[in-house]
Amino acid sequence: MAVLIILSVHNAKQYANGAIASILAQTFSDFELIIIDDGSTDGTADLLKEFTIKDTRVRIITNETNIGLTRSLNLALKQARGEYIARMDADDIALPNRLERQIAFLKSHPDISIVGTAYEWIDKDGNVIGKPKMITGADAIHRALPRTNPLLHSSVMIRRSALDQVGGYNETMKRAQDYDLWLRLSRTCKFENLSEVLMQKRVTRNIISFKNEREQIRFALLARLNALKRGDFPLWCAIYLLKPFLATILPSPLVTWVRIHLFNQKIYAHESMR
Repeated sequence: MAVLIILSVHNAKQYANGAIASILAQTFSDFELIIIDDGSTDGTADLLKEFTIKDTRVRIITNETNIGLTRSLNLALKQARGEYIARMDADDIALPNRLERQIAFLKSHPDISIVGTAYEWIDKDGNVIGKPKMITGADAIHRALPRTNPLLHSSVMIRRSALDQVGGYNETMKRAQDYDLWLRLSRTCKFENLSEVLMQKRVTRNIISFKNEREQIRFALLARLNALKRGDFPLWCAIYLLKPFLATILPSPLVTWVRIHLFNQKIYAHESMR
């Protein structure tokens, strides 16, 4: 198979059907979809079994207990045989030509190792509610990395050779494992985002109430700090540690309110432009 697609699920029965179906309906068909069932208890396993019966490109790895996203992704990477690795999340939707566009781009741009795509936000019912502004261009993405994560994890396709260089995901990173990976890869690899919308990311208007927001910020802060210690970026980039640090010491309700307010502002701006 040319492409290995990795999808880790945990109690994702509600939306996993749509996510998996969107991958199996891709115009590019030379892939294997490995789904890690990370200790689900909600009937997800039965749903996944149905897909293995319908399509031989689907393979299931079952974790008897929940080991977390980072370790599950590395578990799947050990199965990699293709030239490219693509990510997918259980509540997102891949538009039909996503893989085709990314494969074509990587083949025609041998200097690029990781390519993401533009995406839309959709609500629980699949309605488009917004579209974030994407950072495009290898130089612009590299400049942005010390201050933000410019790639949607579930949209990326990566050359396997690049992942082999750094040994996959850092299993000490419970969250922000994608951001940590981009920072480690940034010393030797170039990134790009396709400006075409090829993914849909499912959120709610309160963006899932930011249940794990503080922990996510802390791990992203750690990833930036580690990058500075490694010398990946100039020391003046330490200024980008200030904002996430403040977010870790402010009261959780305040941080959540600010994030929700800013997100809803983006949604309002999108709807006003229609």
